[in-house]
Amino acid sequence: MNRRTVAVIDIGTSSMRMALADIDDSGNIQPLEKLTQSVRIGQDVFTKGRIRRSTIEACVRTLESFQQVMREYKVDKENIRAVASSAVQEASNRETLLDRVAMATGIEIEIVDDAEATRLTYLSVLPVLQDKRRTTTEHTLVMEVGGGRTEIIELRNQNIIETRVIRLGSLRMRNQLEQQRTPQEQIPEVLDQEVSNSLHQLKDDFTEGNPALLLLGGDARFVATQFNPDWQRDNLQSVSLKRWQRITHDILQMTTEQCVEKFHLTFAEAESLGPALYTYARFAEDLGCKTLKVGAFSMRDGLLKEMAQEQGWTEIYQEQMLDSSMQLGRKFSIDEGHAKEVSGLALQLFDELKEEHHLGQRYRVLLQIAALLHEIGTFIGSTSHHKHSMYVLANSNIFGLGNRDRKVVANVARYHRRSPPKSSHPYYQSLPRRDRIVVLQLSAILRIADALARSRGRRIHKIVCERKEETFFIRIPGVDNLHLENSALRVKGKMFEQVFGMNVILVKG
Repeated sequence: MNRRTVAVIDIGTSSMRMALADIDDSGNIQPLEKLTQSVRIGQDVFTKGRIRRSTIEACVRTLESFQQVMREYKVDKENIRAVASSAVQEASNRETLLDRVAMATGIEIEIVDDAEATRLTYLSVLPVLQDKRRTTTEHTLVMEVGGGRTEIIELRNQNIIETRVIRLGSLRMRNQLEQQRTPQEQIPEVLDQEVSNSLHQLKDDFTEGNPALLLLGGDARFVATQFNPDWQRDNLQSVSLKRWQRITHDILQMTTEQCVEKFHLTFAEAESLGPALYTYARFAEDLGCKTLKVGAFSMRDGLLKEMAQEQGWTEIYQEQMLDSSMQLGRKFSIDEGHAKEVSGLALQLFDELKEEHHLGQRYRVLLQIAALLHEIGTFIGSTSHHKHSMYVLANSNIFGLGNRDRKVVANVARYHRRSPPKSSHPYYQSLPRRDRIVVLQLSAILRIADALARSRGRRIHKIVCERKEETFFIRIPGVDNLHLENSALRVKGKMFEQVFGMNVILVKG
């Protein structure tokens, strides 16, 4: 069985981490090695709003050391994925960091937004949700307090019910305490006010029922190992709320230096510990949880699982994305029958044209969402509704869609009619070159699907496609009169001809 060695790199608020693993043809992951290096990006960003030059160079040196290890494992460039989240995302000079790293190491860093981070976290915890030997509850809240933000995912079995990401981070809180020069004895009081203000908005969303609380992150793992030094990371570790509160109280009485000395932590680990543990404890109290479960999962596990799959969106995850899309569509009173008709035809065309567009499952889902919502702008007005659709989709939250994917969907919906993309269209031109090509391909397919659904009678359910030289024949079984469809195709088919280099002909029977 063939194996490939991959590397995933997570650039966080206070450290950079790399995991290496072997992945076989069946998608099985065999961990090889993990590396961590403290680099205090968040300290710069959360105090000054930008990353200092010395910190940027520290990032470069760390990645160069990671590269040396990757060379030893013979990791090819295409099997490396590097991501950065909140701290880099918020830095005013983030492009400087990305460019410097790319020039020095050749590594392209991808900034993941909240939606993408949630998806990767979900992928990381999915194995434990599927294994009933390790989890016995159907209702679970997954929570991770990071340096810059707190992420909460509500799940029933394997289905995501709700997600929240709030700007409540352990390093942010630590910096606030230092800037205010808070006396050691007043730290619990100040933290209580900060955490209470942030968690108040979540109380009504997540307090129904009796969910289990699953905690992620290095600070939570610290507590788990304090009570069970022999903890096997493949399992969940349970800690009573009382014991959690007790160790939290003890740590809040210590200075960062004292935590470093007593627990043998790095300074970066020690300074975030108290605020993070206090946040977990307060949330557990609000939920009425008597026991907290800790998992040894991270974004890197999600990245590895994604690299092991043909695509990172599981079937269940895709269903939830499409359900969220339809919920948005209903808010804007879309014609559901027409939306599903166009969507179904677009997917058939996408599958028939896979040798031409070379796009994977991810883009098939984006086309499906764009097709379902291509007329959402008619709620605002029928005139120029394609432009209204772009505006609505660009500024709406669809579960699972990150900022980049949302831009692609909005552009595809915008170009389902009228003018094709032009250099004078700023929203299209703001896309990376690769995404502009994707928009051209998906929009051309969507236009043909929309033309085939011209009668709005759901007459066409199945199509049979055939290529002959420079002509793409679409055979329509069981439909004799194609006058409306041919009329629409004469207008909408031009973009398809330009993009795919084939004329489109409808054939009866």
